[in-house]
Parts: sequence; structure tokens; C-alpha cells
Amino acid sequence: MQLVFLLRFAVGAVSAVHLPQAPGRTALGMAAWWCAVACAYLLNGVTDVREDRANGSRRPIARGALPVRTAATVTALLAGAALVLGGLAGRGVLGWVVGFLLLGWAYSAAPVRAKDSSVLCALVVFGLGATSYAAGVSAAGSGWTVTGAVFGCVMSAWMALVGSLVKDLGDVGGDAAGGRRTVAVVRGVAAARSLAVAGAVLVGAAGSAAAALWAPLALAGTVPVTAGAVWVVARVVRDARRESAERQQRRAAYKAFMVTQYAANLIVLAALAAVHPAG
Repeated sequence: MQLVFLLRFAVGAVSAVHLPQAPGRTALGMAAWWCAVACAYLLNGVTDVREDRANGSRRPIARGALPVRTAATVTALLAGAALVLGGLAGRGVLGWVVGFLLLGWAYSAAPVRAKDSSVLCALVVFGLGATSYAAGVSAAGSGWTVTGAVFGCVMSAWMALVGSLVKDLGDVGGDAAGGRRTVAVVRGVAAARSLAVAGAVLVGAAGSAAAALWAPLALAGTVPVTAGAVWVVARVVRDARRESAERQQRRAAYKAFMVTQYAANLIVLAALAAVHPAG
């Protein structure tokens, strides 16, 4: 999970108007981003212990490999490190670090606990993706290109409208035990599947259409998203026919979502590095 957030940051940096002129500043920004992402991940693990254990998760805190008190202490230290490193990378990066940390808190902790609601979760997850690309642009020390803006929006929508839904398909029991009110818990898994399919189709089609119209270079990343959308839909439909499937099988759509994320970001990163756009 941490790696894909760093990929988003790197894509943002390479998609900026000018390639980073101060590699040291960009490296500081990436280090700050890693700390912020690790902080958000640990905070989520601390607040998700009950649900994770009910779902049989192998996350370190849930399985007892990392004590909750230790995780909470490390979470606070990582937040401090992210702020210090972000400040050293520049005010722009620091601002995005602060925004990301606040969104991470809103996702996992009271009073917002966006993870408990599919709508709030989608909004916060979109913000977590968008701030990652934006921080990379700030670390590069220059402005957005149309290519970077289009691709960043498409991938943030992929997270919000697909990832935030398919991740719940294999975790309904634990989410209900934890008091969550997601679509899968309140309306049932069938309703969550329908929304996930709709989201995948929407992002897959609209993303490549937007890139073709305004940012052809972004097609290097949006075409894999379109292919990934077909894959996610196929997994969701297949699992709908296997109601007694094991949890790992029911999480197949989430795995397809994640592989698509990695592929799209890596491919567009390579394309941007090879032919840096002017806008």
C-alpha cells in the first residue's frame, strides 16, 4: 500500500511543467510522503483491530505482531517526521502533507470515521489520491500539466469509485461487527457489487475518453485502467455466482483493482520520463 502512494507522488513530480530541478528537495518530499502514508496506515491498523481480527486479517497489529501501544507511538512519531521533512521540502509540500495527515485521520478516527460510510470513504479516498499527485508536483517546484491533472483525477476516481467499494466485498462480517454502515453492510453485498461495477465502467470509459480529448500522453496510463475495469467487472460477476466463496476468493476484485493501480502508474511514469510533456 505504501509503495503505490509513493508511485503517485513520483508520477506527480515527473508530470509537472518542468522536471525536478532540485533532486534533494524532491527526495525530501518523497521521504515526507512515505512517513505520512505509513502514519495513516498504522493509524488505520490501530483503529481497525476489531474488524481486522473478525475478518481474519494478517495485518501486523491484528495478528499481534505489533502491539497497539507501540503502533500508536510510532504513528505519532511518523506524523512528526512527515511534518519536519515536508517543511524542509518546501511550503507547498508541507501543505499537502498536512492535508494528507488530516484526511488519514478523517478516514480512520473519530469524529469523522469516513471508513464507516461508503460515501464519506469515497470522498476521503479521492482526496488521499489527489494530494499524493499534488505533493509530487509541488516537490518538483513547478505547476501542473494537463496530462498530470487528467491522469491524477482518473486514478483518484479509480480509488474512490472502485477501490473503496471492492475492498468491502470480502470484509462484510468484520465491518458489521465493527459497527460500520457501508453499502455492503446496510444494503447487502449485491448492492455493493452493482455500485463497484458501475464505478469501474464509469472510470474505465470516462478516463480514457478524457485522456484522448485533452491529454493523449495520459492514455499510457488510462488504457490500462480501462482494461483493469473489465478485469474488475469480470471478477465481481464471477464472485456473484459463487456466494459461498472463501474470503480470499471474494477479494479477487480488490486484487484486480490493486494490480491495475500499479500497472497504470508505472506505465505512465515511464512514458512521462521518456517524453516529458510541456502541458
